[in-house]
Amino acid sequence: MLRFYRFRARAVRLALLLAAATPMFLMAPQPAVAQLGGVDLDTIQAGRFDYGKMWTFEYAPASYFSETYGFDASPEWFERARLSVLRIPGCSASFVSPHGLVATNHHCVRGRVAGLSGEGEDLLSDGFVARTLADERRIPGYYADQLIQVQDISEQVFAVTDAASDEDRDAARSQVVEEIQAQLKAEHASGGDSIWVQVIGLYNGGRYSAYVFRRFTDVRLVVAAEVEMGFFGGDPDNFTYPRYNLDVSFVRAYGPDGEPVASDHYFAWNPDGAEEGEAVFVTGHPGSTSRQITVSQYMYEREIRHPLLLEFFDQRLETLREAADRDPALARQLSNSIFSLENTQKLFRGELKGLRSTDLTARKIQWENELRSRLTQGAAMDETADLWAAMEEIQVEKARLYPQLVIDNPNNLFASGHLQLAASIVNWVRQMQLPDEERAAPFRGDNAEGTRRQIENPNPIGMDQSTSMLAGRIGIAMRWLEPSDALAASVRAGETPALAARRLIEASGIGEEEFRLAALEMTPEELAALGDPLIDLARQLVDVGADVGQQWSSLQELEAVQAARFADAVFAAFGTDIPPDATFTLRITDGVVERYPYNGTVAPPVTTLHGLFARSAEFDNEDPWTLPERWVEARDRMDLSTPLNFVSTNDITGGNSGSPLIDQDGRLVGIAFDGNIEAFPNEFLFAAPSGRTVSVHSAGILEILRGVYGADRLVGELVAP
Repeated sequence: MLRFYRFRARAVRLALLLAAATPMFLMAPQPAVAQLGGVDLDTIQAGRFDYGKMWTFEYAPASYFSETYGFDASPEWFERARLSVLRIPGCSASFVSPHGLVATNHHCVRGRVAGLSGEGEDLLSDGFVARTLADERRIPGYYADQLIQVQDISEQVFAVTDAASDEDRDAARSQVVEEIQAQLKAEHASGGDSIWVQVIGLYNGGRYSAYVFRRFTDVRLVVAAEVEMGFFGGDPDNFTYPRYNLDVSFVRAYGPDGEPVASDHYFAWNPDGAEEGEAVFVTGHPGSTSRQITVSQYMYEREIRHPLLLEFFDQRLETLREAADRDPALARQLSNSIFSLENTQKLFRGELKGLRSTDLTARKIQWENELRSRLTQGAAMDETADLWAAMEEIQVEKARLYPQLVIDNPNNLFASGHLQLAASIVNWVRQMQLPDEERAAPFRGDNAEGTRRQIENPNPIGMDQSTSMLAGRIGIAMRWLEPSDALAASVRAGETPALAARRLIEASGIGEEEFRLAALEMTPEELAALGDPLIDLARQLVDVGADVGQQWSSLQELEAVQAARFADAVFAAFGTDIPPDATFTLRITDGVVERYPYNGTVAPPVTTLHGLFARSAEFDNEDPWTLPERWVEARDRMDLSTPLNFVSTNDITGGNSGSPLIDQDGRLVGIAFDGNIEAFPNEFLFAAPSGRTVSVHSAGILEILRGVYGADRLVGELVAP
């Protein structure tokens, strides 16, 4: 049964949007009037699992698992799977022994390893193996969360919110959530455990669940590979397959008594791993997906948000690479930033390719048609009759506002250092005209002193990088915004964006401390009278940002209301037959180990240690990757036919890093660390036929622990009966 959603009274009303004509580029192709790439949309059918296989544990797919894979997916099986998995900062992990031993990805602890190095050590480069319990090193600020209870609390929440007025609904929801959290925390508080409760809205608020976690705050490093091996192949291999990567680390959870945690639930290690065709299950915490959106929202991502953000990523990468080429010392400092941005660029480019796919777009349209067809068969249609048009009109307004929101914000998306500094002065001068209690947080009370110091003595600003970033932003503004926009209009006749950016910065006094000190003491009128080109540009951008930001916030509120209505409609039509979008909450997804078509041949289901050594410089590969010395020495001690990485059809996304892959007996057969680039479109539909989860094979992990690291203590713990 659909609940009735009422609109709040806001400055921006939906009625104002109704007058907006839908731009052609936001209009989704309709089966009756259009074809995409010559494919008749009526011939493309939505698939059963287009909305994914990220099943929640409160709606566990027991019957489906049992019928599909031929084993007893009992409540006990799901309970062990739930209690054996952990959530760590940004990633997933799992208990793999009864003594608190935890397996995850190398890249999930990589940022902490360097800080554990003692004098004369470089653990990030050289790796780390704790030979005894006493050698295991505590990771400051790290934690692991175990989900000890999950329950659907939807009816408790809805009983309160549906009875509340429009104005009181948010407050009523917050109050009932706080009461439920307090009650559950009190029920589970015992024995010095750190208990916390998280209430999650699933199906975009169509359902609510309470998650009760036990948090382990004493987590210690046990084994970490060398960074070259944890990221073997570097960026060229990232999001590709075949892979030869040891993206694995081990940590251990300790209790308040300083002893290893007695983990009653854990995944026993399968030393043979999984074979091609075998069913495997990923349990972990996928971050987010965008599958349960309307076609109009899909088209907004396809035509506006993704293309615009990609322009920013491309421009920023070009600037960083140029800076690295000019200065080898700076190149080392920029390497992590460049890698991170390359990662994001690949992700968005792959997602955009999927969004523009004829097949994916057609399947999205067909799925929405199926949803609307189901709704027409019941009373729900009357309650959703205006939903599609309302959401479409919101996307029209978003398409108008979003480019201004991101381009005209002086501090947004890799801004020029000089322009940021100019905007800071403009904001300071304006804020200082207000009573202290009315100022924004950075300019209020004790915070104001720190803000002023940052303006007076900013971090060094590289002239070349700052100019390049401003030039790139001006160019993007000229392509996306009206000629009257302040950035676009800053270019004089005959100028390129690069020339305009250099002129603006060189003619400004922003880089001089004396100028900044004087400007900070001015009134807004005096600042405007200066005639400084960057100050004048920043003044215009700050004005636009304030206006557009307010409109955007109101629009987001309207969209949230419609998204909740849409989610409610989806749940009414399909129930728990389809899982909710990912929310970094625990999920379980099924799949099989399976090869796929690749460059005119097929990608193998597994790679081996043979391939890793063949990929290295020490063994005369044409595209080399350097191996640490102890790896070269260990080559003859290992069985090089041992599987190292493998692919499966499981449904994962960011946040699943470090997730265990288990077989139907609940034994660990691998650790997920990546998806291939073909899987990127799965952000919007789980419909990419060649999309795969890439994991480290359990057999390969054991072989390397023995042969390379001599980690006999750890191996014995993993394979103990």
